[in-house]
Amino acid sequence: METDEFTAATAAFVSWLSEIGVRINPKMIIKDLRAEGRGRGVVAAADFAEDEVVFSVPRSAVLNVSNALPGISDNPSKDAISKMPNWLALTAAMVTEGQRSDSRWAPYLAILPRQLESLVFWSESELRELQASTVVEKIGRKGAEQMFAEHITPLDERNVELHHRVASIIMAYAFDIPEDGEEKEPERGGDADELISDDGEDEKTVLSMIPLADMLNADADRNNARLCSDNEELEMRTIKPVVQGEEIFNDYGQLPRSDLLRRYGYVTDNYAAYDVAELTTQSICSRLTEGPLTLPSGKSMDPLSRHEIKTRLEIAEREGVYELSYDLAYPGPDGPAIPDELLALLYIILLDDENLKALISSQTVLPSRSKLSTELVGQVLAVLLERRLKDYSTTIEEDEKLLQQSKLPHRTTMAVNVRLGEKRVLREAMQAASKFDGSNARMMSAAAAARGSHTGKRKAEETSNPKKKGRFT
Repeated sequence: METDEFTAATAAFVSWLSEIGVRINPKMIIKDLRAEGRGRGVVAAADFAEDEVVFSVPRSAVLNVSNALPGISDNPSKDAISKMPNWLALTAAMVTEGQRSDSRWAPYLAILPRQLESLVFWSESELRELQASTVVEKIGRKGAEQMFAEHITPLDERNVELHHRVASIIMAYAFDIPEDGEEKEPERGGDADELISDDGEDEKTVLSMIPLADMLNADADRNNARLCSDNEELEMRTIKPVVQGEEIFNDYGQLPRSDLLRRYGYVTDNYAAYDVAELTTQSICSRLTEGPLTLPSGKSMDPLSRHEIKTRLEIAEREGVYELSYDLAYPGPDGPAIPDELLALLYIILLDDENLKALISSQTVLPSRSKLSTELVGQVLAVLLERRLKDYSTTIEEDEKLLQQSKLPHRTTMAVNVRLGEKRVLREAMQAASKFDGSNARMMSAAAAARGSHTGKRKAEETSNPKKKGRFT
């Protein structure tokens, strides 16, 4: 969009906001931030006090299915949209509104982005730059296209890329608005997984596009405003004083940069502190059953049988610690780098037979975190994390050197930042695991050591009966 067109679209949008009842505090302005590599943003033209209204939007002005359906003249389309899952219905409604020259929301739709950098638009070669990041598995392009074909294509046969663009705009900009009378705060709506499955919908919220509210850029460190729904109108309020010239920021929450890229199409160092790396239960089980495990101590651990793993996973599920994958993160006030559930899973897997039977029969319970962090759990975890780190095709040092190149493509730069952040999390988790010093008294290693200390008749029995040999050598 040329400068004049960009400015004209902004002016038309501001005029339209007034027409539909949006009340704007004269101390805020919409600013062109393209010189900074961004689009538009909201800036304080004068000082704001804490808890001051920046603008308010009547519920009738938001773009959601309830507000859009009355304007759709085609009754079959209206009926079909009303029966779609929430996110898909909003996609169809926005596509329909975009085709109408007299759409109530035309000035708003005109300023929404035409080109997005979110992962659904990346090529296969660009996605490969993310290497072993599990974010690639969360894009959900095929699942979305299946739902487009089932629900939207019969109503609109235009290019599927349009449907992806609209759905991605919803994922990036929409809010889940509590229904009238609900006190829950509005949240950014539309995690990709939830958009496709629709399993996570809250029946008491309405997925909505809120004109002007979605124009605030997000910043984890400089967040100074939030959207409130306590009153009849939706209000953007400051959460701290904002000085003249300062940009007014919303916040996405503590998202890792992988999700920031997947959902919003950009990365920033301001969210690096929230990076995570995933360790799947499948990878844990595969490594512990496929062959001997050489521990940092120099000991070798024999593989577990599939029956042993299955039994232990059933106990982990019963104890509420079984998950398909576990997020490793930087330690902070919200929790440690290594989640308790992962420690509990490994603890159960590594229990000796006697203590495992006691847990199965509920004669004992899982201990506290300090006792879950046994030396053996730490050593096994360190090996698993090292293996996970090797899933990536470059090292931390190679990625750091790569980012120093001045002509690296933009999407490659974002991908390297994401994968580098995950590798740093894995490295810190490895270092934390290597410091575990809890007692191995209930672990298989202790049982193996006890068997190895016996002499005479016991040694002769073990020699003649290799099945009784300890798991560790």
